[in-house]
Amino acid sequence: MLIRVAFFIVLAIEIYFSTTQQNSLVKITKPLLMPILMWMAFQLNIKEKNLYIALFFSLLGDIFLMFGGELYFMLGLGSFLLAHIFYILLFKSQFKFSLLKALPFAAATLSYFMFIKGGIDPNLLIPVSVYCLVITLMGIFAAGRKTNNSSYNLVLFGSILFIISDSLIAFNKFYAPLPASSFWVMSTYGLAQFLIVLGWSKK
Repeated sequence: MLIRVAFFIVLAIEIYFSTTQQNSLVKITKPLLMPILMWMAFQLNIKEKNLYIALFFSLLGDIFLMFGGELYFMLGLGSFLLAHIFYILLFKSQFKFSLLKALPFAAATLSYFMFIKGGIDPNLLIPVSVYCLVITLMGIFAAGRKTNNSSYNLVLFGSILFIISDSLIAFNKFYAPLPASSFWVMSTYGLAQFLIVLGWSKK
């Protein structure tokens, strides 16, 4: 229980530092989030390596996105792409394809991509397209899991929040400045990762 409280305290502090643009302090708090979740996963006796690898690449993504510029954005994008791939591999063990569950994710991603496409740098169009495909698959694999209701709902909700967080980043970068973007991005992202870890422990 204490590790869960610690995570949300650090997340709240990180969000405060981000929204008040105290970037030097963000560089201290943000990289703490994923290691805390790794420790929480360990305490919950989660043994699947893919979950820890997904959290590790999320940590790298967090670190890269703390810095400005296209290079760090691409490194962050690549890191989170790998994080989603390892979540897909994690969910794969319980996955059974359902067209009914897959269609909402595919339709939502395609619609949103077309909505922001005009603002995407042509040099980033292919990487962003690939990323959209992978996060869509992550959502589909989360929705297609065969497990108990508690684990299913927590992981699915966490995966949807992860997609929402990524969508907010894309909106802010490619479409228009998002008011209080740090608050919305980090709150959805932090809760997403927490719910995936907690949900997987209940499988």
